[in-house]
Amino acid sequence: MTYSIVARDLQTGEMGVATQSQAFAVGNSVPFALPGQGVIASQSMAEPMYGQIGLDLLRGGFTANEALIALRSVDPHPERRQVAVLDVSGDLAAYTGSNCVQAAGHLVGEGCVALGNMVTGPEVWESMVAMFETSDGPLAHRLLSALRAAEEAGGDLRGRRSAAVIVVRAVTTGRPWHDTVVDLRVDDSLDPVTELGELVVRLSRYQDVVRGFQQAIGGDPVTADLVLEELRVPDPHTEPDHVLWRAIVAGLAGREDAARELMTELAAVAPQFVEVGRRFGAAGLVPEDLLERILPAPDRGRPRGATGIAGEEAASA
Repeated sequence: MTYSIVARDLQTGEMGVATQSQAFAVGNSVPFALPGQGVIASQSMAEPMYGQIGLDLLRGGFTANEALIALRSVDPHPERRQVAVLDVSGDLAAYTGSNCVQAAGHLVGEGCVALGNMVTGPEVWESMVAMFETSDGPLAHRLLSALRAAEEAGGDLRGRRSAAVIVVRAVTTGRPWHDTVVDLRVDDSLDPVTELGELVVRLSRYQDVVRGFQQAIGGDPVTADLVLEELRVPDPHTEPDHVLWRAIVAGLAGREDAARELMTELAAVAPQFVEVGRRFGAAGLVPEDLLERILPAPDRGRPRGATGIAGEEAASA
């Protein structure tokens, strides 16, 4: 029915789980993760107990193997389950029940376990391990590469419909909203793994821009501006929020001409975001005098701070 991989980044300690299935909304039933504790994939007539109580057991000090043994001992139908558990220490455990629909099996690799049932053959889970072990980069990207490899090897016998990926930190910060690095899913799609991969890339870019904006209003706009300038220029049609944030960062960093140019372009495409920028001043996030200089005037469509030829050029950009 489904193929999944649980894995750990040996450099950062981050833990993740990724899954794909022809079933609807696989992200709602298969992957489980708890920062600082571990990740679990529970599939093949999945029993949520393995995920929810399994994470509680890991939090209580059980190893991955101990948690899996305990859960199987209280399950009236363990032969129907397929489960993989990874704890924060790197301990791995996996189980494929005898009543899972063939082809069904799993493979433990270096820092990962891949598993599948109702797939085209063992090459599905084998290809996931091989791809993960030979790939590099952020953990979410490596997990998605493993899913792509499984799809190329045959994937779910029935086809494809949904996919999900979760990555959590190994060490908690005390701020749970910071400890989940990635939590994305595609519930109903003709090409869920590709769509999920696009979301992962967009999330990374979004987080970079938000981080830069927060750094800038927090008192270090020059560093934030330098980092953001290394990213590609945002598209005001599809990323108007990115344009707004980057314009304000540029203005705070002293590059007011660049900020005005971005804001003028934004006003022509998504003027509501210019109004949002104006309200940042009233909220005390950005100096109002800076906004007066870089924002297009509501009645003229040009930056208040722009004059002469430069101002006319900015207004027509």
